[in-house]
Amino acid sequence: MSCCASPTTSIAADEVRAQRQRSAYDVASAVLFREILKPLAQGLGPVAEIALGTVADELFVRKTR
Repeated sequence: MSCCASPTTSIAADEVRAQRQRSAYDVASAVLFREILKPLAQGLGPVAEIALGTVADELFVRKTR
């Protein structure tokens, strides 16, 4: 991306946009994983639902440092 007043090129906005898209994709993947396995978790009780949520977060949501 370049500014109309400056000849320099900046990719900061593109990186922020890409990070937001990755975050949205990660959350959608975690939610989908939870929904697919929800019938199994319901059969095993509330502790299984909590464990499933934790596993989904660890598998699909990237931690930023």
